[in-house]
Amino acid sequence: MERDWERLGRAFAEARTAAGLTQEQAAERLHVSRTPVQAIERGRQPNGKTFTKVTVTMRAYARLVGWTEDSPSRILDGQEPEPATQPASPDASESTSTSDLPPAVDRELRSGKTLDHAVVNLGGESDDDTRLIVVLKGAEGLSEEELDELWLKWRRMRRQFHAIPGESDTPQES
Repeated sequence: MERDWERLGRAFAEARTAAGLTQEQAAERLHVSRTPVQAIERGRQPNGKTFTKVTVTMRAYARLVGWTEDSPSRILDGQEPEPATQPASPDASESTSTSDLPPAVDRELRSGKTLDHAVVNLGGESDDDTRLIVVLKGAEGLSEEELDELWLKWRRMRRQFHAIPGESDTPQES
C-alpha cells in the first residue's frame, strides 16, 4: 500500500493553522529551521524525494499540534490523527524536564529506542570528568534489515571513538 505523504502534509498544515502557528513559529518550537516544516507539509523531502519513513521531527511536530506520536503513521495508513491526552507543546514537556541538557538534545534522548551507547574519557589524570558520550537511538518499528545496517555503521564509528586520545573506556550501563 502506497503511503500518502501529501495527505500527511496537508493534515500537519491544517493542524498547525488551527493551533494558530505560522511555519516559522512551528520551526522555532521544534528547534529546526523552516525547511523541514515546509518539506513535511509538502509531503516531500527538501531534495524533492518522497519520504520513506516517519522522522523524529514529524513525531515532535505531531506532539506540537496536539497529536500522539503515532498519529503521522495513522494518517499515512488512511486513519485520522489521535489527539494527545497531555499538553502537546514540546516546550511544555521540556519545562518539566530536570535535565540541564539543551531542550533539543533532551527531546532526542527521550524519543525512539536506545540501541547502544559509548562513553569515552577524554580527560587525562588532571581532568577525569571530560567525557564524550554517544547514544545510538533508533526509530520505533525498524526492520531487521534496517537494524543490521545501523549496527554495521555503529561498529565502524565506535572503533573511531575508541581511538580518541585519552583513557580507554568501558561502556557504562544506563
